[in-house]
Amino acid sequence: MKLTQLSIFVLFVLATLTTSAQSDKEMQTLFKQGEITYGGYGGPRVALSSFNGKNTWLVGGRGGVIFNSSFAVGGAGYGIANSPQFTNIDTNKVAYLEGGYGGLLLEYILLPNKLVHLSFPVVIGAGGLLYSDTRAMDGVDFDKSIIASTAFFVLEPGVELEINITSFMRFGAGVSYRYTNGMSLPNTPSNSFNTLSVNASLKFGSF
Repeated sequence: MKLTQLSIFVLFVLATLTTSAQSDKEMQTLFKQGEITYGGYGGPRVALSSFNGKNTWLVGGRGGVIFNSSFAVGGAGYGIANSPQFTNIDTNKVAYLEGGYGGLLLEYILLPNKLVHLSFPVVIGAGGLLYSDTRAMDGVDFDKSIIASTAFFVLEPGVELEINITSFMRFGAGVSYRYTNGMSLPNTPSNSFNTLSVNASLKFGSF
């Protein structure tokens, strides 16, 4: 699915759900004059994704300020945890993938006071990836050699189903699509990190 098509689809779903949720005659707005409330949250997130055909686990966190319980602005960052290996990058070495990405987090939360509800997070930022001859999880290695590295732009919209576990904790699960631009690594397609992710997260805070 192309980025333009995905963006149109997400906007269509968001508009449809928001319209169906409005049952009062009074116009519902995100920010009502004189009635702006504030909250905030932070928490971990884990995602199963892929890179150039290899399963990739991403672990990280996100957090932000919530306005009127419905719109959050903050930041998010995720790193590759399992260092998948590739044998076609360098003829003399096995290459292990490392890196991550992060940036600005924008999130719309639909019907946040309902036990089960939807949220629509979008991450806009940048990241970096590299091939190394040593797995990151093997610990510090001063003889470690970087085979190649790259930076890239990232845009990741998603949709999540959230459950209010307590007044200060939420569990969420959903999917997102990560689009990158500018990635350049040897013997690696430039769109290798453009893919769906299945994720789970916890939020702790004042909602």
